Amino acid sequence: MPNPLHPADTNTSLWKQTTVLRNAQGQEEAISVGPDGNVWSFIADSGDSRFDASGQRLENLGMPADFVTVGRNAAGALVVIAAKDLHLQYRTETPLTALDMADGLRHRWTPAKPVLLPVIAGAVGVRRLYTQNDFSGMRIALIVDTETAEHGSSYVMACSQWTENGPGPFILLPPLGAKKATPVQPAPAQGVRMFRTAQAA
Repeated sequence: MPNPLHPADTNTSLWKQTTVLRNAQGQEEAISVGPDGNVWSFIADSGDSRFDASGQRLENLGMPADFVTVGRNAAGALVVIAAKDLHLQYRTETPLTALDMADGLRHRWTPAKPVLLPVIAGAVGVRRLYTQNDFSGMRIALIVDTETAEHGSSYVMACSQWTENGPGPFILLPPLGAKKATPVQPAPAQGVRMFRTAQAA
């Protein structure tokens, strides 16, 4: 019977888009898209042998993802954001206390919450996710592939300032693809007048 805490058939699949950051407990934590297409967390030394004899901890965050990014909110907690097609969701690290260390796998992350994207004409899917931290806190940006009659295959960028309640309003940058060429009208056949000419009286 497969173990639900560990992905199946790891020998034939790859871990993708791995990001390593220090979590709220000061441990190095790796966030990756696992072989099963979900986001996983790995801590090499959790300091707790209940998870593994060596103290290692591998945790399925339960978010399907084509792309994943990790940032840090204003409180210093990790924020993991996952995109699957046009669906985005995130989970935020919560500090552990002595009272809930024994049940850390369930309490360590907030439940997954959706990220509501603005209406994007012809949106096909998210191509890439980014986070950036500066003096104003954390920002999130994503590139969304589009397909419209006006621009053809193109893409737009959506940006948001992260708040204590999740993403703020998104700002959309204009489509970055060139407009489709306007079909050229065939030239009139020689000897055929397209307009009547004025006749002298």
